[in-house]
Amino acid sequence: MSRRAAREARSRWEAKRWCVLLAPSAFGFAELGAAPANDEKSMLGRTIEISFYDITKDISQLPIKLKFQVVKVEGHVAYTQLKQMELTRDYIRSLVRRGTSRIDAIKDVETKDGVRLRVMCMAVTQNRVKTSQKRAIRKIMFEIIDEKAAELAFDEFIQEAVLGRIAAEIEMRAKKIYPLRKAEVR
Repeated sequence: MSRRAAREARSRWEAKRWCVLLAPSAFGFAELGAAPANDEKSMLGRTIEISFYDITKDISQLPIKLKFQVVKVEGHVAYTQLKQMELTRDYIRSLVRRGTSRIDAIKDVETKDGVRLRVMCMAVTQNRVKTSQKRAIRKIMFEIIDEKAAELAFDEFIQEAVLGRIAAEIEMRAKKIYPLRKAEVR
């Protein structure tokens, strides 16, 4: 690289400003990191993926990955909105073992404030179960997801899902059909 090209590349980099990325109010406007940008418009729509552990500093939240998208920029501060939540692949694989059954439920719902979501739940039983028992547990999952979505706004629903309250309710109700090892919203 010639000196002139190196100087131009350096000047392009120095022209960028760093914007601080903040989580939504549901996560207490926690700082997610910083990103370089030429101007405010180039920041809009960018996504950042972090672990929930980075926000809470709770090691039990390490398998939860959150993806945030920049929706508003004011000065050097970029405000984000939760776009996706998922569990790490290795965590899911550690739950499902030989002799157990995995039950998945995928449901499209609309929250109280009109936001449409696709919610995916997973339950792992202690032993292998019959198809009729799987169907009954899946039905309970659908009922709980529908109830929560109808009574909660988007931010409240996200908090319930991320903090594991929806999964805990699924475990409580589904254990009447068959004991579960774990239930998760993924």
